[in-house]
Amino acid sequence: MENRVRYPFLLLMIMWSMSELVLGEERESCRVCGMWIDQYQHTAVELVYIDGKVEHTCGVACMLRIVSEQGPSSFRSIRITDWNSKEAFDAASAWYSVGSAKIPDMLPNYIAFSDRQVAEAFSEKEGGRIIDFTEALEMTSPRGMTQPFRIRQAVTSGAGSFGVGMVYSYMLKDRVLSGTDSMDPELFIGSNPAQPRAPKRMDVQMQSLVVNYALTDRIGLNANLPYFEKEMDTLVRQGKQIVTSTSKDDGIGDMAFEFRYNPWRSTIYDKFFTLLAGVTLPTGSFDGNRTYNAMTKTSLVSTAPGVQMGTGVVTYMGGLLYSQRIRSFWLHAQALYRYYPENGDNYRFGNEAQAGLAVHYTPNYDVVVGIEMDAAHTDRNEDRGMEIGNTGGTRANIALIGDWRMMNLMGGNFNLRGTVGIPIYEDLNSQDFINTNGQPYTQVQLGGGVFATVMLSFNTRFGDM
Repeated sequence: MENRVRYPFLLLMIMWSMSELVLGEERESCRVCGMWIDQYQHTAVELVYIDGKVEHTCGVACMLRIVSEQGPSSFRSIRITDWNSKEAFDAASAWYSVGSAKIPDMLPNYIAFSDRQVAEAFSEKEGGRIIDFTEALEMTSPRGMTQPFRIRQAVTSGAGSFGVGMVYSYMLKDRVLSGTDSMDPELFIGSNPAQPRAPKRMDVQMQSLVVNYALTDRIGLNANLPYFEKEMDTLVRQGKQIVTSTSKDDGIGDMAFEFRYNPWRSTIYDKFFTLLAGVTLPTGSFDGNRTYNAMTKTSLVSTAPGVQMGTGVVTYMGGLLYSQRIRSFWLHAQALYRYYPENGDNYRFGNEAQAGLAVHYTPNYDVVVGIEMDAAHTDRNEDRGMEIGNTGGTRANIALIGDWRMMNLMGGNFNLRGTVGIPIYEDLNSQDFINTNGQPYTQVQLGGGVFATVMLSFNTRFGDM
């Protein structure tokens, strides 16, 4: 299958070139998150190592991650900035607010005070709890959040947080599924002389541009514009021979927008419950051409659903998200439902209910590894109100993921992320027919195979919050 790298990776090259221009700059950035130190003077921390080396972080959270990894004995002094006076003082003597209504730099939202009474007065007004340096160090973790691949996280970052990512995904399906029975496509069609055709293999490559932005500390928006290249091989019986017919198509898919609202999070920012809503716009093409089907005695849309670029209609999604940190582990869970109305060609994709679970381990602030599982049940598609028998069913997948924070540039950080997975359970719908000679055959779906994704993302936060 021809692999044509499209606009996301052109944008990647532009961003990479921009990063090269700033390599020679002396502007200091936070080693953990990459944000510019001069934009966070009201929360900045100075760390002086035993050997005299001096380092600054954007705030308390990033400082705690460095101290936790290096050990407190590695430092001659650690001086933080008082929230009210803006004066520097010893971090060990400070009182810290965590869980207030303000997120000045990173998560969790630690804010330092030199006076406990002042800290408690701040807590009474803005919420949160007051802790000392030892407790803050004990509750710190390598990352304030992790990002799953196939499900969503409930964590919403601070207002002004911005991310852009370039994604490449590949999916292969190469097994015939009838219910839970899996078979090689050539054996399937070869074992039944009445079988007129059978799907053989489907390859899908997707490149997409993903953008996210936090409107407030509790509201986040996400947009995703995909570009697909699809190829499907079908085995067709021609007399005594079986030949392979190949169809290809490529184009922009449906653009997706998602909205997350976080109504509840724990005081120390280790548990989050979030509401999810989304829509897709019909920017991808839907081929509504029809051919007459003798078995159903009606004209049906001839292009297979999996080869369509889009749904041809605005679709809707809603769900619930939960995330929790347990020391160096993050747990993410989701439940969502997708609704597909009938499009202008009187075709309707099946509604989908989905659930997912992810467990991530963060050995340090640069690396995340984990395992993710998701399952979905999809209703049958409908064409002019008639159910299409060989559509819909239940699938469950498992995937391994990795995330590497590769460099800090331009006041933010670049992350390289990847995942690879396989289906572990499939129960796909099929439909039995009797041909004009009284012989049975079955319309089936493709399953099995493998999927993989790689993503390069850039994350930062705009302005002095």
